[in-house]
Amino acid sequence: MKSPLHPARAFVSRAGRLHIIIPVSVLNSAAYTIVALGLVFYLRDRFGAGAQVIGLASALFHGLYFIACFALRPVSLRIRPRFSLVISSFSAAGLLALLSAATQVWMVLALYSAVGFVLALFWPPIMGWLSAGVEGQTLNRQISYFNLSWSVGMVIGPLVAGLLAERDVALPLAAGITLTTLIGAGVLGASFSLPRIRTDEHRNRRGGPGDEPDTSTSLRFPSWIGLVPSYAVLGALLVVVPLHARDQLGLVESSVGLMLLLRGLAASIGFWLFGRLSGWHFRALPTIAAPVVLAALLLALSTGGSLASYVILMPLIGFTISATYTFSVFHGVAGTADRTRRMAIHEALLTVGSVIGALGAGRLYETGGARAAYLGCVAALVLGVATQLAYLLARRARDGRPVRGPDGE
Repeated sequence: MKSPLHPARAFVSRAGRLHIIIPVSVLNSAAYTIVALGLVFYLRDRFGAGAQVIGLASALFHGLYFIACFALRPVSLRIRPRFSLVISSFSAAGLLALLSAATQVWMVLALYSAVGFVLALFWPPIMGWLSAGVEGQTLNRQISYFNLSWSVGMVIGPLVAGLLAERDVALPLAAGITLTTLIGAGVLGASFSLPRIRTDEHRNRRGGPGDEPDTSTSLRFPSWIGLVPSYAVLGALLVVVPLHARDQLGLVESSVGLMLLLRGLAASIGFWLFGRLSGWHFRALPTIAAPVVLAALLLALSTGGSLASYVILMPLIGFTISATYTFSVFHGVAGTADRTRRMAIHEALLTVGSVIGALGAGRLYETGGARAAYLGCVAALVLGVATQLAYLLARRARDGRPVRGPDGE
């Protein structure tokens, strides 16, 4: 009779891709959230940068990420996802180290942009790896675990960044270097020490004639349309909230981080909830309702702008954005074999939104204050909803029935 395995050995023998994907998603999201918020204070205090320059830094980061999602796709198709994560993490650590030693604003912008570029070797490959070979409720559950993991990083990140920046504005960058190095080392170690990871031969691939029939849903298009202005809101908030809260409301960095933590916590609850519910699957109404609710929340924030309004509305905003994100991921990958490409599209579109939000909000904040920035977000959401409705009505007129499930069924 075999003796039971020691718990540590049992874990090593059973550990699969989810045991890698979940923790590194938490750490990677935390690292980049810490750096993103920390960089706002770093540019403001070390270089005297205004909202436009800070918005430009965010826009360049996301813009290079957008380009890399497609430019680096041939690379991600040639190597296994775990090695793509290693390359991305170690490259980011090196670039952040150079950034922390930069003496000119243009150097910071260039290096931060390069960090965004190498990040494209992390998220699309890991999302394709995560969803490989699963559909339906299992796919939704896998996506839920993944969304919860990276959103936990976004909960932790702002508070850590605020606490570190209060001591020294360079410390968030040091934290980013440390975490990305740990991620790279951890994934590399797991690739050689965990049997199921070592023997995992999965490579992200293009769909082709030999694949199963594509049963994608056309609801991915209104879901993607709704994602863009929703992430424009997020891009705007990450520029405007730290500056407005510190400059106009008199909050210290840790309090700003705590306020953004509330948004991340509510988003985590949203990811968990939408991962447990299936009533929204292949339905058009929720994809339209979420941006409408988000526009109402931003309108309310534009009329308030006080600490109380931020505390009440930021969690609701985070929850609503989690809905648009989940709709985009699920409807984007359901029924398709080429999931890395669909995840690249998803990431590219949320990046477009982030760039628009960061640049537009930075400009509007400097010329008209926080209210103008938030009203600009409302306008973007209204335009997005109008585009969603136009698409759905055009499809209904063409097919003679509402868009519902796979292939419009």
